[in-house]
Amino acid sequence: MKNRRLLFLSLFISAFAPTNLLPQNLKMKSVRIWESEKANFGRIVDLEVVQSKIISIKEGTPVVHPKYLLPGFCDASVTLGSNARGGKTGREEISTYLSGFLAAGFSHIESVGDPNLTNLQNEIIKSKWFSPLLTQSQKPALYSELASGKEALYSSGLSFASDSKRNRHLPIFLKEVENRGFSQTELYAKQREAEEKGYLPVAYTFSDKTSWEDALDTGFPVIFHPMPEGTNLYRAQKRDFRWAPLLSILYLQDLKRNPELWKEEIQVWSRLHPVFGSLWKDLLSIEPEGEEEGTEENQSFTQYQSTFQTEAEARKNLLFASGAGYWGLFPGQAAIVEVRLWESLLAKPVVRKVESTKNKPGFWASLFGSFSPSLLSTNADPESLPQIRREIIQTLTLRTCSFIGADHEGKIRVGGPAHFSVHDENPLKRASGIFPIESMVLGGKLVYTPKPTKEGTAK
Repeated sequence: MKNRRLLFLSLFISAFAPTNLLPQNLKMKSVRIWESEKANFGRIVDLEVVQSKIISIKEGTPVVHPKYLLPGFCDASVTLGSNARGGKTGREEISTYLSGFLAAGFSHIESVGDPNLTNLQNEIIKSKWFSPLLTQSQKPALYSELASGKEALYSSGLSFASDSKRNRHLPIFLKEVENRGFSQTELYAKQREAEEKGYLPVAYTFSDKTSWEDALDTGFPVIFHPMPEGTNLYRAQKRDFRWAPLLSILYLQDLKRNPELWKEEIQVWSRLHPVFGSLWKDLLSIEPEGEEEGTEENQSFTQYQSTFQTEAEARKNLLFASGAGYWGLFPGQAAIVEVRLWESLLAKPVVRKVESTKNKPGFWASLFGSFSPSLLSTNADPESLPQIRREIIQTLTLRTCSFIGADHEGKIRVGGPAHFSVHDENPLKRASGIFPIESMVLGGKLVYTPKPTKEGTAK
């Protein structure tokens, strides 16, 4: 007799076949769906999809082990052209990279650092690749380095040419030089100019303290990258802004310096993300590189995690951005790294002794202070985790999907498109949080499910 999971997958797949063609009709019975208004799973319902749209959600028959449905997640900053190994993504890798996002439950992603994606979007249609829905920001504008020398004038030459095929987000890269600030007069003028033309200026601060404070003081409505410790948040307390922390970028740099923890984390990501586990986990080397330069390379995650933990006001309007494409951050796996960092930093710790060697604090002790959380298993008050996960799910769906203009608005709703992931267990309660997913539905089509083995288990 076939394993129940394999039977469910077989029935599930048959509901969509052939998946590369027209949207299929689907009925899912006795499931619990995420209710965005309540930030929680609702009662057991039956859901029906016709021609890619959800046409009904009705009360269902209670079952002991229901499936759980989450709206498709949204990622506000990825770079498809970078392969997370320091090189460029080849054509033969593209379809796998796209499936990496689907394997983590993402229905929509926004490209920031790529050239025009029109050719890629055409290729997706031509080759019938499964892919999340793509949007693309305007080409980033670089705020050039300040002129040097005594009494030098500020000069940036900040300019941009709009592209009607891209969305209204205008990334402005603020890169500090020797802790010198930017011309706030010019920066403010450029921000106003962009807004008057209908664009939304987005500051990328690259973890620089000066860049962060200038972006805050100028009044940028959206800021990306980690906030350095000691940033003056007076402005943040007086107005709202949206923040995408991208903590995982610096965290990966710290892992480079800790081979043992690196090996442990690789195993965790492999278990939670089948595509990473089967294709990418052995592609990265953490051998000392010595000559490598760059701001992120010389900064430690410890300088940024405390701000994220303590500044609740700055966290109230978080956006989710995985930074996929940066070194070590692959599609989907990058999101898992970021989400687990958020959870570990925000969860109330279980008090326990910290082991030390020769009176020196361990790695996690130096990172988090008096306790030592592990991303390998939940080290937190179990009563605090569900609320934290609810907030994270709201960020992955409602907040970020609204930011990038996703058609489902980060919701599972009657009349909306059928973009959702299917889960065997309640993501609020299981040890692995919202990951892994059982399958992914996009526009009413099954676009991803882990390949079952002969025994019917997922790899």
